[in-house]
Amino acid sequence: MKLISLCLFIAFSCSAFGQPSYSYGFNFAAGVSRVPMNGENITFSTKIGPSGVAGLFFQTKLKKRGLLGVEVNLSQIEGRWTSEEQINDGFGNTIGTRFISGKQHITYISLPIFYGFTLKNCTLYGGMQFGLAASGKRANSITTIISGDENTSEELGNLSIVLPDFGTRIGAIWKISNKISLEAKYYQGLLNIFDQETTKSTYFWLTQQATVGVRIALRNTNDCGTCPAWN
Repeated sequence: MKLISLCLFIAFSCSAFGQPSYSYGFNFAAGVSRVPMNGENITFSTKIGPSGVAGLFFQTKLKKRGLLGVEVNLSQIEGRWTSEEQINDGFGNTIGTRFISGKQHITYISLPIFYGFTLKNCTLYGGMQFGLAASGKRANSITTIISGDENTSEELGNLSIVLPDFGTRIGAIWKISNKISLEAKYYQGLLNIFDQETTKSTYFWLTQQATVGVRIALRNTNDCGTCPAWN
């Protein structure tokens, strides 16, 4: 909370001292996400899952074509994966195969901070994003085949993840009107979110998210609108 408050204070200070053009409102977007995985000598096949983002934004004009933005969002990350591994007996002989199909559901409170450059009605931006996991759930389907006998079970539970996440964010904003803009954005996590210390394992997980959505300004000053276009 201290980090969020500090970033919001900096953003509002920029608008208060010599930068009167600013805009704030809410945003929502939908798209896809993925959680790349490796470790423990297991080959994972990861797939994309549905994803979404919703929250509040504040952005202000910097100089002639610059844009400084900060957001507080609720981000939903879903990962899907499959794996296959051999089952060996006590002598090292292969006696069967285990297939696992899993889903990961992670909800983050995220704080993106970015700087952009505006040309006509489009702003291209890049920055960083901090995240704090609010929840993490898993749903796994396990099929075991030994000597022709097949057994399937379901596992539900909490994910073994660390709370913080951090990465880079890039995107583009297209101004439609002084109230509405379209936005496309991509987030690439840089931290291993799997809790290696507690689980004593070598799994390595990252987060990825790509979404397209809408930004709606609740208030703007000096015709800032959603701020991607300056006269």
